[in-house]
Amino acid sequence: MDKDEDSTDLNPTPNASRGTRRVLTPADAENFPREMDGDWRIQMRYLPILHRGHAYLALIGPDNKIHREMHGLSQSRNTNELVPLGMDGAKLVGVETDYSPFYDPVRGVDSSKGVSTVYRGPYADVMGKWRTGQQAAAEINSKDLDYKAHDPSYEMGTDGGEIQNSNSLNFTVGKPMHIDLSTAIRNKGLERKFPGWGRDMLDPTYRPYVAPPQVQPNTP
Repeated sequence: MDKDEDSTDLNPTPNASRGTRRVLTPADAENFPREMDGDWRIQMRYLPILHRGHAYLALIGPDNKIHREMHGLSQSRNTNELVPLGMDGAKLVGVETDYSPFYDPVRGVDSSKGVSTVYRGPYADVMGKWRTGQQAAAEINSKDLDYKAHDPSYEMGTDGGEIQNSNSLNFTVGKPMHIDLSTAIRNKGLERKFPGWGRDMLDPTYRPYVAPPQVQPNTP
């Protein structure tokens, strides 16, 4: 983990070209950007949402450009639409993009913020880590987990009960990648920024949130 990152490190160039957004499957685990010499890095980033945040991982090349992003999103069980904040009972899915969805190319504004670089190395080494994250996200997707964005108890200082959201997915994929995301957020004083953090959904002992039966199918 980098301790002395400057503003350039934490503000890589967003990929403004609208590209593809994939719900990850095992077949996506070899979908990498083209090789370039020099250091690649994996950075933890987040989108501020009021006083909370949506955490995700970004894959950054030697050109200081974001080449991939890995997010947890909710997917409507009614329309299959992907949305950042869905209704309870939607499907929680791991998604990879080859563009920066929080960047507005018209205004030249990136709404996201960097936490810190959590891994750095040559192309093959970093792609190996990224592949592991892709595979972990694909495994989460295969579990057909229910999404739960938030819980009022979190605002009273609890762990949020049964929250199971994008931050839970980000925490989970970091485990098999062997990158210490929790220390990254603790070093920046962001421990309470991400509801749903600390839930390892691939732990065999994990008890997933199951949404109550709904009268009507959920919508985005």
